[in-house]
Amino acid sequence: MSRGLRHLALKTRDLRATERFYIDVLGLKPAFPHEGMIFLETPGGQDLLNFVGTRARFDPEAGGFDHFGLHFARPQWKKVCARVKQARVPIRGRRGTSAIYIEDPNGYTVELYCD
Repeated sequence: MSRGLRHLALKTRDLRATERFYIDVLGLKPAFPHEGMIFLETPGGQDLLNFVGTRARFDPEAGGFDHFGLHFARPQWKKVCARVKQARVPIRGRRGTSAIYIEDPNGYTVELYCD
């Protein structure tokens, strides 16, 4: 039996923009439909990103949240980095030659990395 983190639920004010970003730019796959939310499969794992639609304003930097990371095999990472560049998503930081940090449409920092 698997134990540990299964999903991360984050707020979004724009489900469609969030879905397009994570599917079209980062290459995640929809996991299953759910009213008012999206569940996305992370690369190479059984973990899910869950975005919950909200109309309320929120600060993604509040509460000590720093970033979350998505791990890719190197060939997929290179493809994702190319899609990020093509989509003109600004790179906010780097860690060596195997990780970049970007901001999603909600203001969350996302680390894209490979080993």
